[in-house]
Amino acid sequence: MTSAEALREKLQVSIFVDNLFGENCFLIRRRDTQAALLVDPGLQLDRVRRQLRADRLEIDRILITHGHIDHIAGVSSLHADTGAPVAMHPDDLAIIDWDQFARLPFAPAGFAPFSVDVELAHELTIPFHDIRVRVLHTPGHTEGSVCFLLGLDCFAGDTLFQRGIGRTDLPGGDMRKIVFSIRDVLYALPPKTVVYPGHGARTTIEEEKLLNPFVPAPG
Repeated sequence: MTSAEALREKLQVSIFVDNLFGENCFLIRRRDTQAALLVDPGLQLDRVRRQLRADRLEIDRILITHGHIDHIAGVSSLHADTGAPVAMHPDDLAIIDWDQFARLPFAPAGFAPFSVDVELAHELTIPFHDIRVRVLHTPGHTEGSVCFLLGLDCFAGDTLFQRGIGRTDLPGGDMRKIVFSIRDVLYALPPKTVVYPGHGARTTIEEEKLLNPFVPAPG
């Protein structure tokens, strides 16, 4: 068994999809403990809470790939519930309009400004017991977009999708930067790396290098 396979044996990934934006929130739990990581809690907040209670899980950290409302709507409530530190790239604080977000008709109860406890940066590693979460800064969808890498599993936010890429027409978006982030950072990962995107089905680096129509692999 390879080290990547051994790591996957330790972890269980549950996906919660919100019913409005189709945003994926990921609950990554240790099979041998009650510890878990939460990536991008949004509008599926109630279902995530029920799962945490049912499995008696303790959230070690709340990890945010970028600062759009569908990816952060549940952060403040879950931080209040669990006390888990919030990790996000500081460049995305500039695109969060707390007052506007709070007035949105779908904003969950308890939505409020939150503080960033851990400022993310490229190649930062975050400890999760004996596992290390590697942070990749991948600007383009937003200036502070990041991906989280655990072995051969990549939680890519809205940078790379199955046969797609993140929008670049929103504040902080930049087509040149997202192409660089995908081609020079994500495509450099091992081909068998599984990509868990912020929306839609999972894919692999190998598939996207071959089949993604927006960012073909360099020749």
